[in-house]
Amino acid sequence: MLLLKRLAALILTIALTLGVVFLTSPGIVDHVRLGLDLKGGFEILYEASPIQGDGEIPADTLRQTAKSLEKRINALGTAEPELWTEGTNRIRVRIAGVTDEEQVREMLKKPAELTVRGPDNEIELTGTDFVEGAAQVVYDEMRNPNIQVTVKDTAKLQSLSERLLGQTISINLDERVLTAPVIQAVLTNGICRITGKFTYDDAKNIVDTINMGALPLKLTEKFSQSVGASLGQQSLEQTLTAGAAGSLLILLFMLALYRLPGIVASITLITYSWLLLLFMNLMQATLTLPGIAAFVLGIGMAVDANIINYERFREELRTGKTPLSAFKAGSKRSFKTIMDANVTTLIAGFVLFSLGSGAIKGFAITLIMSIVLSIFTNIYFSQWLLRMFLRTGLVENTRVYGVKPEQIMAHTEAAELPTIRKSIDFVRRRRAFFSISVITTLLGIASLLIFNLNYGVDFKAGTSLDITLGRSIDASTAGQIVRKAGFEPSVLSVGGNGQDRVSMRFDHVLDPSGKDSAGIVAAFAAEYGEHVSKEENTVDPGIARELALQALYAVALASLGILLYVCIRFEWRFALAAIVALLHDAFFVVSVFSVFELEVNLPFVAAMLTIIGYSINDTVVIFDRIRENMRFARVRTFEDLIQIVNRSVNQTLSRSVNTVIAVLFASLALLFWGSESIRMFSLAMSIGLIVGMYSSICIASQIWLLLKKRSLRPRPQREQRAEGLYPLPVLPIAYEDEED
Repeated sequence: MLLLKRLAALILTIALTLGVVFLTSPGIVDHVRLGLDLKGGFEILYEASPIQGDGEIPADTLRQTAKSLEKRINALGTAEPELWTEGTNRIRVRIAGVTDEEQVREMLKKPAELTVRGPDNEIELTGTDFVEGAAQVVYDEMRNPNIQVTVKDTAKLQSLSERLLGQTISINLDERVLTAPVIQAVLTNGICRITGKFTYDDAKNIVDTINMGALPLKLTEKFSQSVGASLGQQSLEQTLTAGAAGSLLILLFMLALYRLPGIVASITLITYSWLLLLFMNLMQATLTLPGIAAFVLGIGMAVDANIINYERFREELRTGKTPLSAFKAGSKRSFKTIMDANVTTLIAGFVLFSLGSGAIKGFAITLIMSIVLSIFTNIYFSQWLLRMFLRTGLVENTRVYGVKPEQIMAHTEAAELPTIRKSIDFVRRRRAFFSISVITTLLGIASLLIFNLNYGVDFKAGTSLDITLGRSIDASTAGQIVRKAGFEPSVLSVGGNGQDRVSMRFDHVLDPSGKDSAGIVAAFAAEYGEHVSKEENTVDPGIARELALQALYAVALASLGILLYVCIRFEWRFALAAIVALLHDAFFVVSVFSVFELEVNLPFVAAMLTIIGYSINDTVVIFDRIRENMRFARVRTFEDLIQIVNRSVNQTLSRSVNTVIAVLFASLALLFWGSESIRMFSLAMSIGLIVGMYSSICIASQIWLLLKKRSLRPRPQREQRAEGLYPLPVLPIAYEDEED
């Protein structure tokens, strides 16, 4: 009866979980807010300054300016504009789904010198005198459109109307006259009606302009990004396809590798993905291309917790424990390892969030949520499901859990965790590993000195313009079309899956109004039809310097935070070895980008910080096993240390390799099938994953070994002779062997 109850509870839990996921997923997906790089639109960073003179800008004035901009956008009927202030003098505007970008940009950049002038052109009222949002289109008895406005100061309007009764006044936007009515009566209630031969559209445009009020500050564009709607849709489809392919490969890999636990892992991964989308909706977070990349990579990271658990479960099974006892022992020992590995990646995520902006901040948010939800689903929920199943006692055959009977040691023989393969002597090869790393580092330094890095506009200012044509083109033809339009890019290349994407980089900033890029797009459209879409990024030199400094600060702070955490959780030797390894990984990726002259931009920085997180993640797992083996070992000589390091690396080798393979499925899927915009991000991630695994296994543990060697004190000869007469085992490691 108890068996049936446990089995029924397990089946009901799985059925309810998957039922809720599949029934609610369509609605959740429909309500996900897409960023401008996925559905088109543009983003502008304005720097505000006083219209007259210099000085500091009051926070209220900056907020008022942002509200005025929002009114301008809302007046055009644009859906869900995002505006917020940054620092003391900046306003960021993000508008997705825009069909007429030029109209919106023109409206935003208009100087808001809204004035009411008398017959002598003297200013009688300004835009701030009107009640916000009170202007409206009304109709007279003949159903002709009129304009009704309300002013804040009733007495001021009454005085004006008495003084200028019967005379013509004008409502101007800067020097342009919007309308010139005649004052026909004394206005005593603060409301006046403007009549004339208006069409509805004319009246509505004037009303919208009046409702905007006056911008109290001058705005200068410092950064802008523009993505065509069709290009955004294409990027979305490509990246979703890549994400689905990567996720499916990960699930199949887990099923093939871990059998029954792999099924549990698949259920928890599906639940994790659903929860991540749900929380993004609840937080009203915007999903961008880098965000999707973080989402897919998050699935790969979530696998890591399962792999650590299941590898430890298998190790315990090989010592002769029952499945339930092996699971309990393995879960207890793997928990701290998983938490250490995730916390180090969280540090990189928080640094990205603190110092990043725009899409990078979105990537950081998704990364942080991924880690938190991964801990919940792939530690607690996964372990709970597997524990429920093991308690039923239905399957005691270890083959179902990926352990063959011949791999199991007798209880009495299990002095230490067994390995199922021939151990590799990593320590004896440390000189070769160090030589490889030194040579590649020197080559990287030489490449940087000779070629430097191919900085994108994010770091060296200018404009990048990517045009998708829908059919193939060669670089020579593309260059001729651009030059014919009157422009000379510093770099021009052709890429994309069908050689249909033309990428241009200009060292100078193109016209902020978008007229220059519109002219280039029109030139391509004349040759290749109207189905031409663009992605444009413009960065002011000051912003470029700022972004470069932020990138350096981000890498430095992430490294420092990880160093402090590892020092607290382990010891300074572990921390120093870990920092050397992650800097080795970061520099290797930078060197590859330098040698092959690949573009370095903000997504590249996000990739670098994620690589740092992954690298330290893998290193921490190995260090945790070294620390555990040290706790039960009698270490007296350097040979003892060598055996501990070799055994620890070999014991965790499956986890290191399997985790990298799982995450590579996601990263390579994004590289080969994802959007062109995140291809360099995916390439950096793929290289970083492989070199991160190498450094954790071959570099970090060996550096710790050499640092630890210095702490070994020479022993007296008497003690050495005694040891020769009565030899002790090198690694008398004790393990719990309880049966529950």
